Amino acid sequence: MKTTKTLLGILREKIFSPSRVQDDAAILRLAARRVRQKGLPVRILKPQDLTQAVEPSMAFAMCEGPRCLKILEQWEQAGYPVLNSPRAVANCHRWKMLSLLAGTEIPIPKFLFVDPSTQIRKEFDLDKGVWIKRWDVQSTGTRDVRFLYDGESLEKVLAELWTRGIKKAILQEHIPGTPLKFYGVRPTGWFALFPRAGVRSLADHADWKRKIRRTCEETAERLGLEIYGGDLIVTEDRYYLVDINSWPSFAPCKERAAQEIAKLIDRRYRSWQRG
Repeated sequence: MKTTKTLLGILREKIFSPSRVQDDAAILRLAARRVRQKGLPVRILKPQDLTQAVEPSMAFAMCEGPRCLKILEQWEQAGYPVLNSPRAVANCHRWKMLSLLAGTEIPIPKFLFVDPSTQIRKEFDLDKGVWIKRWDVQSTGTRDVRFLYDGESLEKVLAELWTRGIKKAILQEHIPGTPLKFYGVRPTGWFALFPRAGVRSLADHADWKRKIRRTCEETAERLGLEIYGGDLIVTEDRYYLVDINSWPSFAPCKERAAQEIAKLIDRRYRSWQRG
């Protein structure tokens, strides 16, 4: 039995929480409260306070910046559990995520990596629109993800990205359909799907719900995610996984998500303590 150590909850960097700083902080603090109710000691750290001087412990972390992930990776390699694993968080960077999912049975929209030397071919029907996204992190602001209809705007937005020092981008096919949100805590078996209010789609059918859930859970497993959420597009007869993220804000299901996250943390902590 190890000496009881205080668990560390690490908040997300503000730059990676565009328009969601309060929501992101709320789910981590609520999960921490539920963990404390299970009798475990918890300390919350801001990402800037996570330094090499902090004594390592088991951590549940929403941070995404390379400095914090490097420290948590060192802790994980030393035997301290980290949720989500820093490797899994890095796998959610768009280029890595798409590279890991391309060529698998996971249904994702067609995409193309581009840089300043790429000659944009007729890969997409611009009359139907195309998404342009920064290639690395999910988003740091509204300029990181754009929806465009014409080649002139496409070239302009790409040039803006290059000027900002973002030297690669992703073009992604636009799929008309119904957007859905999904959330899960994989080790506890909890999964939730949220259509927009009043919208009916094939996701209302039990068989399709099971298929969608299986796809989302398999994607999370491929990336190494335990606490996750993301976006789907559902058409009349198909569905596409558009994005998956490490530890989202769980806005429509915050209380239930916090209970499931706390359940996972409690299990992992007690298993680690038994060693």
